[in-house]
This record gives sequence, C-alpha cells and structure tokens, in this order.
Amino acid sequence: MNPSPTTRRALALTAAGALLTTGCGGSTHATQKASAPGGRGSSTGSAASARAAGDAIPADLKRFYDQKPNWKPCVTDTSGPGWTCAKVDVPLDYSDPAKGSTYVMVTRRAATGPANQRVGSLLLNPGGPGGAGIEYAQDPEVVTKNISAHYDLVGFDPRGVGQSDPVRCLSDDPKAMDAFVATDPMPRTEAQVAEVVKQAKTIGAACQDKSGRILPYVGTPNAARDMDVIRGVLGDDKLHYLGKSYGTYLGAVYAGLFPQRTGRLVLDGAIDPTLSAKQMNIAQAQGFEKLIREFATDCTTKPKCPLGTDPNKAVGKLMSYLQSLQDHPASTRDGDRTVNYALGLTAVLQVMYVPQYWSDLREALSAAMAGDGSRLLQWADLYNDRTNGVYDNQTDANIAINCLDRPDPDARSAQQIQDKEIPDYKSQAPLLGEMLAWADLSCATWPTKPQTTPAPITAPGSAPILVVGTKDDPATPYPWAQGLAKQLQNGHLLTFTGSGHTAYTRGSQCIDNAVDAYLLQGTVPANGITCDVNP
Repeated sequence: MNPSPTTRRALALTAAGALLTTGCGGSTHATQKASAPGGRGSSTGSAASARAAGDAIPADLKRFYDQKPNWKPCVTDTSGPGWTCAKVDVPLDYSDPAKGSTYVMVTRRAATGPANQRVGSLLLNPGGPGGAGIEYAQDPEVVTKNISAHYDLVGFDPRGVGQSDPVRCLSDDPKAMDAFVATDPMPRTEAQVAEVVKQAKTIGAACQDKSGRILPYVGTPNAARDMDVIRGVLGDDKLHYLGKSYGTYLGAVYAGLFPQRTGRLVLDGAIDPTLSAKQMNIAQAQGFEKLIREFATDCTTKPKCPLGTDPNKAVGKLMSYLQSLQDHPASTRDGDRTVNYALGLTAVLQVMYVPQYWSDLREALSAAMAGDGSRLLQWADLYNDRTNGVYDNQTDANIAINCLDRPDPDARSAQQIQDKEIPDYKSQAPLLGEMLAWADLSCATWPTKPQTTPAPITAPGSAPILVVGTKDDPATPYPWAQGLAKQLQNGHLLTFTGSGHTAYTRGSQCIDNAVDAYLLQGTVPANGITCDVNP
C-alpha cells in the first residue's frame, strides 16, 4: 500500500457533512471531514447575513494587515528547495480584536517561471476541516507545473490546525485517542451505548480543558477572514485560491465576505452551504453505500475474492464480517493492537475514495479473514493520521470546527438518536445510516455553542468562480457542486464524469487544462462543459 503523497491527503482529508467525522467516537470519524455553511468573520453569524467587506480595512485590524512576517526556511520534513515559512498574527475574535490574537503558520514558494509572467499568489487548502495546508502545499503533485511556474504557491494551516495554535483534545494522549477512534460505530447493548456517550463527552471536556481559549474561535468564518489577512500580508489585491472538499466551503465563505477581493477561485469537490448536517450526512452515506456495493460486485469478478462469487451476497458478507470484528477483533503485527468493527469499517470507507486501491483492500480483507488485520489497520491509521503511535491534531480540529459550523440539532442525546434518528437514517441509507445517526453526538455536549446556520452564499459582485464537481464523488456528491455553482451569482460549473473525490490533478487532462486556463488567463469554461474519464 503505497499511495502517493497527494493521494494520501485526498484519502485522509475528505469532505463535508458529518459522515464519520464529528462522531460519538472514532467510529463516526471514518469518512467525513467538512463543515458548516458560512457566516460573519466574527465568531457568530450566518452566510445569509454576512456583509461584504468591500475594500476598506477597519482601523482596529490594520495592524494585522500591515505586519511584516519573518520568512525563514521551513523546518517541516516535506519542504523542498525554495519553501519559506512564517507566522502571521490574526485576531482571536474579529468582532473584538482587543481580546488578543492567535496565529496561523504560512508557507510559500516563488513562482518558478520568469518574473514578468507571474500572475500572483495562489492560496491552497486541502480540505478537512482539520487538514494541514502547509504539508499539502509543499507536495509537488498539488498543482500542475504550469501553475507553479506562474504563481507563488502559498499554503497555510488554518487556525486551530497543525502548526497554527493547534486545538488539543485527545491527540496528545495516544491511548485515549486509540479508544476514541475505536468506539463501536453501531452500539447495540446498553454498555456499548454508554461507552459511545462517554467518549463523546470525553473529547469535548478535553478540548475545553486544553484549548478553551481558542475553542470558540476556530469556526470557518474566522478562518476565511484569516485568509484575507494573509492576502494583505502577501501584498495581493485579490485572493487567488484553490480549495478542495471542505476547502470549497472555506473559499465560498471568503467570497461571501469579500466579493470585491475575490480573484480566481477554484472550488473542487464542492459543498452546498444550504444543506443541513443531516441532509449532508445522508447524501454522503448514500454515496459511500453506492461505492461499497460497486466494490463488492467488482470483487466477485476477481480471483480469490474474500466476499465470494455471488454479487447478490457480497455486500452482506462484507458488512457481516466487519460487524463480527466487534466481538472477535483481528490480530495485527502492531504490538497488541487489534482491528475491531470501527477500525475495519474506517479502513473500508477510506479506500472507497480511490478505486485504484480496491485491489489492495481485497487483499487486506483476505488477510484479515485469515487472521491478520495488519493491512486493514494501516488503512485505518492512514485516515486517522496515526504514525508510529503518534496522532496529529486533525481529528481534534475537525470535531472542534464542525461543532461550531454544523452540528445536528436533532442529535441531542443518545435516547433521541435511538428513538428518532436511527430509524430515519436507516430508511434512507440501510448500510451506513445507523452509524451516521450517531455521528454528531460529540457536538450535543460540546462546550462551545454553534455559530452558523445553513444558508446560501451568493457573493454578489465577485469575479467568476469556478466550481468543479465529480459525478461519482461519495464524499461531496455532485448535486452539491451544482447547488453551489447555482447559488453564486458568478459561479461556473465544470463537471468530471469519473469517480473518486475531487478532480483537479487526479488524472484528467481535460479537467487540468480547463482549471489551468482559468487560473492563468481567467478563461471560464463554457457553461455545461463536461470532461469524460478518458478525454
């Protein structure tokens, strides 16, 4: 299992809704990573009420825009030649800058082409929420060589993430995080339900204890305002931006707040900000169920398929095996660690993003059924960002941001989930619905109240914004891209007919050419343009 750096990020930094993200435990963390619809740049508000900022910089924010960061060679392992890093100070609370400041870490590399052909800076975001943008930006596969020749590439860890005043909950206690991500995704007994409730409360209490100062201010509207400070610090009049998955929501919120400062925005794997958490959860569950069925059917056509040869029974065999891991975990070669239901399901869902790795999943399942779950554990650890026994803070930040951006108001207690949510979810998503019903329990007891509500983002007066949607994207379903492109007054939709999560630099020359033409010349693809899988 050797996915490329970009593929690893695509796998680990998925997108919207609450599918397997803000879960009651790690059980609901496996496939989501995105968040809520937009809002004010302060700590509260909604996209509908967000006021365009225009060109004026408020006097109490001017010192942040006028700062001169100390750019130095990066100390990150992934940084190559030419990358520098700096800390940029930003207000803790944009509605009251006197409360103090926090910071975001930023990296940049100058355009590799002639200076007279430079377009400007291109800010990059990989998704999440919780995705570390510094490592992402430094990956040479993120953009084409043509783009890196004409743009200074700029990455940043959003506030609360990675190197940017990181939220800490359980990530600095590997044993506690191991327990969290291994929580039963579909509890059956009273003891299992009690453990789910315990884990949901544990992570919220840990966040408040360790990160109470920044916790109320890590929502997406504040992160979008941070992007405008970065733009100002870099000396650009307009923000040029490539955001994937949750990064599309972050970019759309920016456009709603600062339409006059919006340059060339590419929003790939888009999120529809009008959707509720429940609507997004169900859409994601249905998308992943579709791919699971396709995987199982495809498996039956291959030699030595661990799911048998009957496509009508393969899905049932897969789900029954995963459920059996709760009582009979698979052993691994990693010390005394085992693969239970939560970790096994996380591994399966992780691989659904990229069909080219389905063969590896078949082999991993075969090995696990024969008693060795090591390869399934590798895939689960990849998603959970567990390396050599250490977690980064992606899960902590993901839940902290999602609970501000998009909690489900109907998931207020375990009893309410059991009585109301589970039947509703299962009726629409029979394989994954029950798991999704538990997905927002952490937010029910979160120490900070939610700050945004679903609402359209229109960004009147913005430059053209390019929205990219993939027809068979399980994490950000294609209708979401259609919805966002329609809401934006100057939105333009580019469609990829393939499968997988996001489209740019994922193998389609047609998509890459269209995005590059937009970023380099400002050329908007004709309305309704579609790129086929094999152009």
